[in-house]
Amino acid sequence: MRTTIDLPDTLARQAKLTAVHRGMKFKELVSRALEHEIGRRTVEPGAKSIRFPLVRSSKPGQYRLSPAKVHDILIREETAAYEAAERR
Repeated sequence: MRTTIDLPDTLARQAKLTAVHRGMKFKELVSRALEHEIGRRTVEPGAKSIRFPLVRSSKPGQYRLSPAKVHDILIREETAAYEAAERR
């Protein structure tokens, strides 16, 4: 698709030089830049940042849990919740 955009002269020159140095066409550089920018994860206005760990511990690293152990714990918890719901 053809389109026309107005770029500041300095930015246009930098983009053209960058394309030449990378051995690509200007339109390819612009396409890649747009794909990169559009593909970035956008943050919703008012969204809060999450810091890890989500659960704080007074003794971090106390439990040595492998992925298999975590899986077993989750299965047991899910089974217990299901059984409790069945009893209701």
